[in-house]
Amino acid sequence: IYTPDFIDCYRHVNLYELPPHVFAVSDSAYRSMRDELIDQCVLISGESGAGKTEASKKILQFLAQNSTNTGKAGNIRDRLLQSNPILEAFGNAKTIRNDNSSR
Repeated sequence: IYTPDFIDCYRHVNLYELPPHVFAVSDSAYRSMRDELIDQCVLISGESGAGKTEASKKILQFLAQNSTNTGKAGNIRDRLLQSNPILEAFGNAKTIRNDNSSR
């Protein structure tokens, strides 16, 4: 359910047209950013083990596949993908509710 074919399936489709999927949210945010020239944010929340880190990886996968490969856009895409270890480091921090520092 996270293959490039699914990315193509959810590209340029309204949120209500297909079953809920992280790629649908990704596409909606990407199109809003591109068409309206306004920064977008996707809030991912949930309990420990709910898949927040995996959801962020899938959003990055979607953005990377749909972004342009040339010039400045390609550079930004590459930097975005390289940021994933930093994002994971934040997710692995010890909190009051959960000690994830062992990961």
